[in-house]
Amino acid sequence: MRRALSLSAPLLLLVLSVYVSLNYLPETQRLKALLSSQVTLIELPRIDVIYRKLSSPNDIVSVHCESVLPVTYTKVVSLSSLQPAERKKRFIDLLLPSVLIANYEVVRTRENLTRVLEKLKMRYKLSRAERDFVESMLDRCKADSIEEVLLKANPVPPSLVVAQAAVESGWGTSRFFVEGNNLFGMWAFKDKSKVIEAKESKVHLKRYDSILEAVRDYIYNVNVGWAYSEFRKHRRKSFDPLELSEFLSFYSIEREKYVKKIRRIIEKNGLTELDYCILDPSYIR
Repeated sequence: MRRALSLSAPLLLLVLSVYVSLNYLPETQRLKALLSSQVTLIELPRIDVIYRKLSSPNDIVSVHCESVLPVTYTKVVSLSSLQPAERKKRFIDLLLPSVLIANYEVVRTRENLTRVLEKLKMRYKLSRAERDFVESMLDRCKADSIEEVLLKANPVPPSLVVAQAAVESGWGTSRFFVEGNNLFGMWAFKDKSKVIEAKESKVHLKRYDSILEAVRDYIYNVNVGWAYSEFRKHRRKSFDPLELSEFLSFYSIEREKYVKKIRRIIEKNGLTELDYCILDPSYIR
């Protein structure tokens, strides 16, 4: 015969009181109790990223827009030996998966922030994980409110990312791209532990461990940097890469000439098609 589970009188009263309180409260109050500090709505982005090293341009995995494998590269090679058309194709194949991964991470961050904001509006208590998450995002995005973070934490059109990377890396031929996975000409101002020194200059550029790391940093720069506040404001109205490019003039000392260059690359190479590509769902958990 199974032995009966015995509870002390005080513990039994506590269990009964919790049961009664949760089952006889009005529906809204019961929900509030369930969404208390003991429950978190935070869901971390889970993508099975595939990391690879390149020995030659032929090692780059071809992209199929309707189902892009989440491949990123930790070591790259110059694409200068390829003919222009082939170079552009390989460059897009190399970069696009990392762009989609980084954008997906931003989207998931927005979803988490939105859930937390709704919870606060309904006067529910946040869990410790939610509080830590909000505090870290406020600090990272240099913001004073969740609403301000939501203005900053937004994806960037893949066509725009690829166009800027093409300009800054010479379609995968620059020394900074080959030596440090630096696709966007990102400078190192504070952390000098991983840098590439420019020739005939005191400028230091960042060295990244992967293409994905470089893309994440670029998106963070556009989403948080003071120079792109108008870009972020306009992005709330439109996701059109040609319109958004107008607000990236501060990215280069060429200013308006740079903007025209970005637009020309997008239009000439039909890059807007990339804005409809999606990650292979089988790699997302």
